[in-house]
Amino acid sequence: MDSQLRNQKEFNNIAEIAGNFDIGEIEEVSRYGNGRINETFLIRTLGKADTRYTRQKYILQKLHKIFKSTLLKDVDAITYHLEKNGFVTPRLIKTKDNKLGIVEKEDCWRMLTYIPGITYEKGMSPKLAEQAAGLVGKFHDTLSNVNYAFHHKIPDFHNTPAIMNRLCRATQQFNASEKHKTLHPLADKILKVYERIDATPYSLPDRVIHGDLKISNVRFSKNGEEAISLLDLDTLGKDKIVIDLGDAVRSWCNSAEEGDVKGTTFNINIFEHMIRGYFQTANFITTDEKMKIPDGIELMTLELSARYITDAFEESYFTLDKLRYPSLYEQNKQKAIAQLQFYDDFQSKQHIVVQIIEKYA
Repeated sequence: MDSQLRNQKEFNNIAEIAGNFDIGEIEEVSRYGNGRINETFLIRTLGKADTRYTRQKYILQKLHKIFKSTLLKDVDAITYHLEKNGFVTPRLIKTKDNKLGIVEKEDCWRMLTYIPGITYEKGMSPKLAEQAAGLVGKFHDTLSNVNYAFHHKIPDFHNTPAIMNRLCRATQQFNASEKHKTLHPLADKILKVYERIDATPYSLPDRVIHGDLKISNVRFSKNGEEAISLLDLDTLGKDKIVIDLGDAVRSWCNSAEEGDVKGTTFNINIFEHMIRGYFQTANFITTDEKMKIPDGIELMTLELSARYITDAFEESYFTLDKLRYPSLYEQNKQKAIAQLQFYDDFQSKQHIVVQIIEKYA
């Protein structure tokens, strides 16, 4: 039993669920990664009886309730297309009765192939940023001609107007609370900025996007030098390509961890390497999409700031980092403040951002 599991009962429960999948005899079970939403476990097996597989690793996940079982169909279809076109990607392992996952009451479990390598939680170097952006460009390019109707959609995911409306409601609902004194000025700043910006680049075409291109969702080779795969495909869907790029820039170009108010800045050097890497492989992208990238950065930074403040009020969505924060209120407040500082620094450098895009476009 791995020490990361709570007790023998938990080990037995996870091993029993994993045993429904066609992976061989289970040897070890441990918690895995720092995901904020899904519960993730690393499963080690002794291999199948035919000895073709030995000591394999797999990823078992209990999906957050925001995800429905129809998500599995989308992941299976898109990863099949990616793999068929030479893109390294996690694939779903079917159950012994040939299903894509296990649905028990409100819980949905899935098993994924394990991609060997390393991930980074922070500290993206210019070289790694160029590598990772090139991989994202290849990902988008591979899926640019896919005509697929997605079965699963997260309610109001990247729906910026709806997210801003929810922030307004939370501000009004908690008007009499102690939280309001601290959070209201932050919420007010976001809403005032949002009122005067181009809310969404409606004229751009819908593309298949990843939906959550934070640093930790890029898998690098074991030596840490080559970007080889994109992880966490739960947010796949159709949207504007600048939404994906804006979210990646928001994550990769931040010189500090989320919540580090003092160290947060917009790293223009990382951004330039991202743009250079991306444009080398994203053959599909139009000039209009390239020039709207700053709008995507602005929207995604404000959107995440709004989500953090809303959850600082409600304390119901994000997973609490108990080692760093006493409550979701404190965690989300700090992360919102840091995001807004990143936004301000991005604004001060936006003229350079445009110059870089024009240089490589």
